[in-house]
Amino acid sequence: MAEGSEILDTYQKEYDTLHETLLRNLEAVGVATGEQKKLVCHQTEAGLDELDEIASQMDVELASLSAATRMRLAPRVRAARDEIKKMRRDYQKAVQGSERDQLLARPGQHVVDFEVSSQDQRSRLISGTERLQDGSRRLEDARRLAMETETIGIATLDDLNRQREQIYRTRDGLSSADAWITKSQGVLRGMHRRMVQNKFISFGIIIVLILIIVGIVWLKWF
Repeated sequence: MAEGSEILDTYQKEYDTLHETLLRNLEAVGVATGEQKKLVCHQTEAGLDELDEIASQMDVELASLSAATRMRLAPRVRAARDEIKKMRRDYQKAVQGSERDQLLARPGQHVVDFEVSSQDQRSRLISGTERLQDGSRRLEDARRLAMETETIGIATLDDLNRQREQIYRTRDGLSSADAWITKSQGVLRGMHRRMVQNKFISFGIIIVLILIIVGIVWLKWF
């Protein structure tokens, strides 16, 4: 599954390995007898259940992928589900056919020895189960990391919102201060104009007084 999920790739490999083993088991069900048949049937049923579990894990992982990747890989998962259903039907047919053949079998019919293959199949099932558990742990770790990342993201957004509100308040304060400064400048300009006017008036009064004094002196002495 190129450009997909590594976890989904792992599940696909486990599925393919177990699928091949179960195909051999289905062939063996038809010819096994006695305790060997019970063992093969038990292993086949356990393997089919494990395939169902792997398919369920594939569904979970598929749901966590992007929409485009999910649409591309969904047919693989559906095909795996359909193949499991077909294998269950084939297994039931093989069991029924084996029972019928055993009823009609002649003495001396050939019986296949499954001891070595059964041990190998058991080892494969145990290994597959361990890999499945490891994949589940990785998936759980990924979910926990996603939740932690989401929590950090929410906290960061809250901090940004508080900072934005503080900036707005500071901007409003600066606008008010700017208005007061503008008003103060107007008052100062008015005061300056009045001071200039008062200075000219004072100069005028002084000049008038000087002229009056000069006039009085002139009239008195001349």
